[in-house]
Amino acid sequence: MGLDVLMYDDCNRLVSLYEINEELHKVIFSSHKRWESYSYLKKLKNYYRTNEEFSGELLEGLICDLNCYKPLMAAEYHTTLQLFLEAISDNKVKRIRISGD
Repeated sequence: MGLDVLMYDDCNRLVSLYEINEELHKVIFSSHKRWESYSYLKKLKNYYRTNEEFSGELLEGLICDLNCYKPLMAAEYHTTLQLFLEAISDNKVKRIRISGD
């Protein structure tokens, strides 16, 4: 099971559902700890206890962190991360909720 990402519009209606799979999570939060300097990204570190909500500036911050972090990841994961970035960057998406198991 991955992290569930629920995406909502400005009327608080569920627009889409996305899953950050365990493999991508492990790649992002591997032991090299480059992620620690990304204040929004590090909120997702704990795979089993993640329960975060992002909207407005917080959502923009997470998107920015992920865009900046992408070049630090192995190239084989860029497409997967880019698909996630496109999903949460959609103009309809105003708020996301990310939940672990």
